[in-house]
Amino acid sequence: MKALTKAEEQVMLVVWDLGQGFLKDVMEQMPEPKPHSNTVATLLKILVEKEFMTYEVQGRNNLYKPLISKSEYGKKSASHLVKGYFEGSAAKLVSQFVSDNELNQEELENLLQQIRDAQKNQH
Repeated sequence: MKALTKAEEQVMLVVWDLGQGFLKDVMEQMPEPKPHSNTVATLLKILVEKEFMTYEVQGRNNLYKPLISKSEYGKKSASHLVKGYFEGSAAKLVSQFVSDNELNQEELENLLQQIRDAQKNQH
């Protein structure tokens, strides 16, 4: 899967939130300062070319729909992040969050419980 640029990701986030939408729907949901509609139309076209999105023609407009879920893209992005910046170790990523005080005690305990539950389900 190809990576998204920041601008492409911003458009995808809007379409994921909408579920599907026309250019005007995407434009309404874009954060300020809103890009020009031609820019968003170009980004939608690129996202179709990259196979992140599809569309169906309805009248004179295209209805855009995501081909990949937000969670699927998030998983692949996280995997890329871990491989590229943390030597393939998710533990090093978590350790970085701990040392940066990004995770509190309760969140760490929840992670440990998720690990225990996943291990029980594997056996």
